[in-house]
Amino acid sequence: MTEKKLRLGIIGIGTWALMSHVPILKKIPRAEIVAICRRSEEALARAQAFLGVPEAYTDWREMLDKSEIDAALVCTPHTAHLEPTLAALDRGLHVLIEKPISLTSEDAWTIVRAAEQSDRILTVAYGPRFTGAWRAAKAAVEEGAIGPIRQINVALSTFRRWLWGTEEIPAATREWVQATAAAFSQRSGVPLDLMADWTHKDHWRRDPAQFGGGTLVGVGTHSVDLALWLAGAPAAQVVAFAESQGLPVECFINVQARLANGVLFSLTAADIPEDSTRWSIYGDRGILTSESGEVWIQRGGKRKKVEAATPEMTPDGAFVATVLDGAPNLCTAREGAYAVALVEAAYLSAAEGRIVDVETP
Repeated sequence: MTEKKLRLGIIGIGTWALMSHVPILKKIPRAEIVAICRRSEEALARAQAFLGVPEAYTDWREMLDKSEIDAALVCTPHTAHLEPTLAALDRGLHVLIEKPISLTSEDAWTIVRAAEQSDRILTVAYGPRFTGAWRAAKAAVEEGAIGPIRQINVALSTFRRWLWGTEEIPAATREWVQATAAAFSQRSGVPLDLMADWTHKDHWRRDPAQFGGGTLVGVGTHSVDLALWLAGAPAAQVVAFAESQGLPVECFINVQARLANGVLFSLTAADIPEDSTRWSIYGDRGILTSESGEVWIQRGGKRKKVEAATPEMTPDGAFVATVLDGAPNLCTAREGAYAVALVEAAYLSAAEGRIVDVETP
């Protein structure tokens, strides 16, 4: 008997889809990419030739209408997730959607309602919570390893401010970006000529209106999702302070939140030429810490590494297993909306200088 395959169509076959999702999907025997979509005819043709997929479209509506697919992978710019996601669900397709699911709570909750009213799977591609270490950490927390969580602190830094520079990007930065792209190309096998030049002034990631902000929405949203998942509750109140260093988006931001279950959450994000993420999660009886991908539990004066108890997973692999096998959906539309709501509230607080109350439908 031939094993059933999940036939996928990719909406937005751009750099991130090619570097991240495609290599993973090609390693999943039960996943098959049968259609791709991109507005640029030239870039679409190159992607189709590289992937060898039978169908390619410049209009996602045409792809959804004509292609015989079971699921859609939505990898469009942040502001363009809503319409194709709703259309895919309406056509009875399952959806794997890139983070954040939208830039506004209004759009996020529209997606949640559509997903929950359908009998389809919608999974949000927040990668960290799919890793073995964090899944083991979640299980340990639920088993009471550190007692009830009371406070979560995250400090992260990454280099992105060159994206939003209003002047010509410095030569050294451009060389760094090109070297990074070359390294990605070597690891993923995606030819460099298929990868968009993020330093180009017209790239959507350099447009704050399409990207939605700076480090918080671009990178920090992963930590926001992970914290809300570990704590088991959405945000109730948020306050934030931000500095832009003359750019149209924040370079530095401090976010404080009280979650619906009383847990306190703190996140600081700095846009500097160093990548780092450090976690401190305080419970009544211990501390869970993380840095450089390792997770540790400190309790009673002793420190023990949290070892992954299950195989490493990816959003793509988990999505295929959820659709074909009925495995648990590891990141639902509702959880994606929780992250959007907190990020949106943080930006509003920073802009208006006030505490923002967050309502959860």
